[in-house]
Amino acid sequence: MSDRKVRIYTLFLSSGRPVGYEAYRRYHPDVKIMNNGEILDEIKREAEGVEFIGTPEPVRAEDAIPKIKGREDIDGLLVFGPPPDGLISIGLPMVAVERPLEGCTTVPFHSYRGSKVVTSFLPAHRDKNPEVYSSRIRDIVRKIELISAVARMKGLRILVVTDLPPLGYFEPIGLQIEKGREEYEETYTRNLKETLGADLVPVPQRELIEKMKAADEGEAKEIAEEWIKGAIALRGTNEEEVVRSAKLYIAMRELMREHDCGAITTEGYGWPPLGYKAGIPSQGLPSTQFCTDGVVATSETLTDCLITQQLGLYITGSAGFMGDYTIDPVIDVAIIAHCEGSLRPYGDERKAPYIIRNLPFVPENTGGACVQINYPIGEKVTVAKISIYKRRLSLFTGESVSGEELFPYWDDVLGRIKVAIKTDGRKLIENVDWRSFGNHRVVFFGDYKRDFEDMARLIGFEVVESA
Repeated sequence: MSDRKVRIYTLFLSSGRPVGYEAYRRYHPDVKIMNNGEILDEIKREAEGVEFIGTPEPVRAEDAIPKIKGREDIDGLLVFGPPPDGLISIGLPMVAVERPLEGCTTVPFHSYRGSKVVTSFLPAHRDKNPEVYSSRIRDIVRKIELISAVARMKGLRILVVTDLPPLGYFEPIGLQIEKGREEYEETYTRNLKETLGADLVPVPQRELIEKMKAADEGEAKEIAEEWIKGAIALRGTNEEEVVRSAKLYIAMRELMREHDCGAITTEGYGWPPLGYKAGIPSQGLPSTQFCTDGVVATSETLTDCLITQQLGLYITGSAGFMGDYTIDPVIDVAIIAHCEGSLRPYGDERKAPYIIRNLPFVPENTGGACVQINYPIGEKVTVAKISIYKRRLSLFTGESVSGEELFPYWDDVLGRIKVAIKTDGRKLIENVDWRSFGNHRVVFFGDYKRDFEDMARLIGFEVVESA
């Protein structure tokens, strides 16, 4: 990932002045009409970490296109006025801004479906309610931030710890493979590079196991003590198993540094059995620590989930929670369940309480340690999953509800962490697409549906499965 500022090429295709500007100004000199420079200055103040290229002076699109085409240092376009086909065909993600009142009609501005264009609306004539005008500026800035999220994926190296490179054992599942695994992998890696500029870096599990064995005992104990100190309790596990997972955390960290990677996914707990006497313990605690610290880490080599979480981290500030996906239309609930997730569901300093536990499918005091994060209930949530192979995005929203009120001994079924989501279960089961998305989804706390929809459009992905 590059640390450079995101670069947005800005074009004003006109002055934006409203119809009858000169007469209006004579009769209403007290009303503020914004010029292009003032508009751009307001956007610049709000858009942190963005470098705006171009001029506020009106330009012709045909004159600007040769200056933009072929430049690899431009991450997106901000265009004031209806963008012509030649500008859209360059293929850069674009925020197109219509300028209401500039003409007598909105023609030819439209939604530009099927292209990498999202739209916004900002007149030069300020709204009577200043908060409305401010919201228009914020809408433009938020969409520029989505371009920034996509741009930050460029150069991301994803460490995939597997003995079945490049994608691993758990995904794609059988339903997802249409023309053979080799074709799936080739298409997947190509799409990942073309759409997001990211790369997979596969390494064998042996490297991780060797790093784990070499991990410093003292450091591992210190990490384990911090995890235990922050927990509500330990259940079904002990300090020794927590230390084993701490050594795995150190090994994952060192392996990422060695291979210059910014995210990591590993096979699930040394699965499938590969003849190693010392298998990989639970990575529930390591992945939770990484995700809480803003480094996306998933188990089971679930690269689509990892990429969804990475984009979500840039959009929401949180890496979210990834897990197996269950739909129950009778009670209109979807359930996401797994054993690791970010302790920061809101993307700020607030942390969810957690219990350190054993994995649900191993005897107590074995297999390392994972977490039961008690995520908040009564909150709007967004559930997403990207399919790099299909260039699609699964997306729906709902409200987190108490699982204890749905099923007895909720904490002891499925994965240790669960989020029950009240939503339209009937629509979900009617629209579910296992072939595109497999059997996992990612939860983000908050209503980010529109942001994910716009992000998908900016990278040319289709949004499906919405409830």
